[in-house]
Amino acid sequence: MTPIAITMMILFIVVIWGGMIASMVHLVRHPDERSGELAKESGTTNGDLIKLERH
Repeated sequence: MTPIAITMMILFIVVIWGGMIASMVHLVRHPDERSGELAKESGTTNGDLIKLERH
């Protein structure tokens, strides 16, 4: 492999894995239960929504 190919490979590995790590950190800091439109409405907790499911 040429040095340019190795550099590009390292760059894109860092971009892909860095994006995944950044998204995981963001999800830990801002869980789905406390973000978005539904989080502000009553009756939208996981327990309430599970009760509404039809099996």
